[in-house]
Formats: sequence, C-alpha cells, structure tokens
Amino acid sequence: MSAPVAPTPVLVLVHRAGSELPAGVPQRVCCLRSTTRGSRAVVYRSAAQQGVVGVVDFVSDAVPREGGRGWAADGVFRPVEPYVPRAALLDDPDLAGVFTHLQSRRRLPGPAGRRLRQVLDGSASL
Repeated sequence: MSAPVAPTPVLVLVHRAGSELPAGVPQRVCCLRSTTRGSRAVVYRSAAQQGVVGVVDFVSDAVPREGGRGWAADGVFRPVEPYVPRAALLDDPDLAGVFTHLQSRRRLPGPAGRRLRQVLDGSASL
C-alpha cells in the first residue's frame, strides 16, 4: 500500500523567530478567509534563520477573529527538519516570486504549492 499524498500547501504563514508554534497541538492560527478544513500552509520563519520551518494542517474552517481583525482556524503545526533556507527558496524559479517580498500571510500560486509539496515530501530538492 502506498503512503498517502500530503496536501499541496495553499498559503504561507509568517512567524517571527522566537514565536514558533508548538508542534502537534491543535491551536487557533491566523489565516486567510478562504482557509478550509484539510488545507495546508507552510510556515515561514522571518528574522533569524529565515526559511520554511514547517507546515500547518488545518482541522477547521476559517472564522472571523474577535474584534473583526482577520480570520483564524484551528490547525496543527508540524516542523520540517532540516528547515528550507530563504536562499534556497529564492534560487528556485517557482518559489522566488513568493518569497522575495513576503509579509504576514499570502496565497501560494499552484506551481509554488506543488513545488513546496515535492520539497517537503523529500521527492525533490532545492
């Protein structure tokens, strides 16, 4: 029996170094309004040691945050080791446009999401 295929990431969440999410624990995560249960996001660490450090698998749909400031959904963070450094992301033609000027959170274009899925699954390298 073959291993299940991981979902293709559809968004990027940016977290500052030192504010990483605890692994394996469902928690409320800031996201896009379009986030649905079963969606996957990559987590990009800004500041020190920039790069993709993990994924969040969402276990609920997005709901408005208290105070009407954005959207959030329950998700489970899973770290990736080793993390994917920013320099490697910028060297890849499918990913450079996404990670050159990254702020807060954003959608991933289809080719970039598929490329990240390959890299994170270990079926491709940067």
